[in-house]
Amino acid sequence: MNFVNTLPYISNPIEEFSDFKFVSWEKEIYPKFKGTVKESEANFFGDFIIKNHLKSVIDFGVGGGIELSGITEHLNKRGYNLHSIEANEVDEEFIRQAKKLFKEKRQEIVIHKSNWVDLPKADPPYTHVFDFGFLTGNSLTYIGGGTRDYTKKAQQSVVSKFAELIKKGGYLFIDSRNYDYIRSLMNLPIQDVLKNFSFDYTVYYHGSGKDIMVFPAYISDTVIVLHYYDKKRKIWGKLDLYPIYQKDMIEILSKDFVIEKIYHDFREGKKEKSLFVQYLARRK
Repeated sequence: MNFVNTLPYISNPIEEFSDFKFVSWEKEIYPKFKGTVKESEANFFGDFIIKNHLKSVIDFGVGGGIELSGITEHLNKRGYNLHSIEANEVDEEFIRQAKKLFKEKRQEIVIHKSNWVDLPKADPPYTHVFDFGFLTGNSLTYIGGGTRDYTKKAQQSVVSKFAELIKKGGYLFIDSRNYDYIRSLMNLPIQDVLKNFSFDYTVYYHGSGKDIMVFPAYISDTVIVLHYYDKKRKIWGKLDLYPIYQKDMIEILSKDFVIEKIYHDFREGKKEKSLFVQYLARRK
């Protein structure tokens, strides 16, 4: 019987997809997988921004720009104008994708290139702080490595960098996958993980749908390797992620922020098998 926690799965596909070609997740998987912003997500951010009279927004990990572009378009349709819409990104491929999208949508969104650890330094430089910053798509868990303690400190330092760009009383919205639930699948046979790891394409990813299978191919306390299998194109990519458990995220945020609400897949109230856990916090 094959188990998930088999070291070769850190670098190799599971046997069922052994003939698939390995590709870059950023270039080949993400663009088709992401799709557009779902209306319910745009409504969530739009309602929050309008209700709190927020006028300056930054996406700390803009990726290909889909989230920020969709939120901007949604606000424009509701007749709400932001004074400043900006983004941060370090990956050249994502910057290329985002610039192309913003140009197509005729959206004036400034993209600052900076590694999170170097913030607030960026190119071009930041000129002001923001009412609202967000980081979605589990991006903070790209940071880490080694021990849990090292990962937690590294993630803490990044969140403190975000805080430098958010004004006092401003807001940060940040998420992670539901790693507490994923950890409960550790050491299960592959078929049991496939049965219990749900991915219903209702939160952030609305593109290729069921053509792409997402699978936690390796699970431990310190690293989780997610595989993305595009069954239609017979390609696969992977992401090595450093999990944030809920108690850790609460502690990380509490240094510079006061947590106001915790959501599961954009809904209040705990949901054991939610895909994402999302945190809304206010700058101290």
